[in-house]
Amino acid sequence: MRNIAYAGLMACALLAGSLASPALAADSEGAWLKLKTPISTDHFIQDGSVWRCKADTCTATKVRALPVARACRKLAGQLGELAAFNYRGEPMDDAAVAECNTAAKPKS
Repeated sequence: MRNIAYAGLMACALLAGSLASPALAADSEGAWLKLKTPISTDHFIQDGSVWRCKADTCTATKVRALPVARACRKLAGQLGELAAFNYRGEPMDDAAVAECNTAAKPKS
């Protein structure tokens, strides 16, 4: 009887773990940013990723695997100054975002 209860407990734990995995994968593959000034478009494409925007916040469910600072510079160059940035589950602190904004080259 104890073996049956243990097997049931293990099956529940495995099921719970498999349900949590997609959420973790989405965090490690997606990104979000907050702009200092609201954007006028509801979406844009950058490096093959579709970003959806509402006011001053944009999100992408899947982005390329780039170093977070490089991705920040590219997006800040395309969109303007960022207020916050999280790329593939890696948030940037305020000092890093400020450095990113300074280093970003606007698109001509």
